[in-house]
Amino acid sequence: MPRSPSLFVCSSCAHESAKWHGRCPGCEQWDTLVEEAHPTATASARGGRRGGGRGSRPLTPVVLGEVQAPHVPRLSTGIGELDRVLGGGIVPGSLVLLGGSPGIGKSTITASALGNLAAAGHRVLYVSGEESAAQVRLRAERLGAGALAVPIVAETDLDTVLATVEAERPDVCVVDSVQVLHAASLTGAPGSVGQVREVAGRLMRVAKERGIAVVLVGHVTKEGALAGPRVLEHLVDCVLSFEGERERTYRT
Repeated sequence: MPRSPSLFVCSSCAHESAKWHGRCPGCEQWDTLVEEAHPTATASARGGRRGGGRGSRPLTPVVLGEVQAPHVPRLSTGIGELDRVLGGGIVPGSLVLLGGSPGIGKSTITASALGNLAAAGHRVLYVSGEESAAQVRLRAERLGAGALAVPIVAETDLDTVLATVEAERPDVCVVDSVQVLHAASLTGAPGSVGQVREVAGRLMRVAKERGIAVVLVGHVTKEGALAGPRVLEHLVDCVLSFEGERERTYRT
């Protein structure tokens, strides 16, 4: 049986190569190329490349000044500084990436924000992929009754998470964290280039189609860079970096 075609993707910069290199040609990092199954081209895509778009219906451009842009109210998180960096609150249908080193307080601030949103009458959902519901509850007890009212599911399978989001239809959904979710349709391990790209892409599609604000929690490496491929930063609408010093109690 012939082997399925594959390509090598850099886990640092998402550079793709037909063969393996010890050093990535894109970012020049060593030993970062990971083998992944090559996506099969669809018949329509192959036809488009050969025919130059023949058979497709052209679109009619619209003048920007004539585009109807209704005012979309932002959702206040109840945390003044967080609302300020978000431009006044979370925009419905947006995809936000919150990055920070482990233990900095990403899960705590998102749980607190969801508690405030729930108290204000908004539908919320917390998807925990790293901790059990019992572990999250222990943290929520320190935050007050608002955080304890947040609905939570502990799941890492992307299809199950998307089905839950479709059923619950929250106004705001937090996914903690994007590196542990995995799509069953791909063979790569959770956190790999292909998995992170697929997870973020499908969550973005749901956010835009359903008007659900999705917050992705991501980890930061020892060097201070967001873990996973840089392509993740280009998929989201907003990137927030949560920082702090070990000897101080303040977070920025």
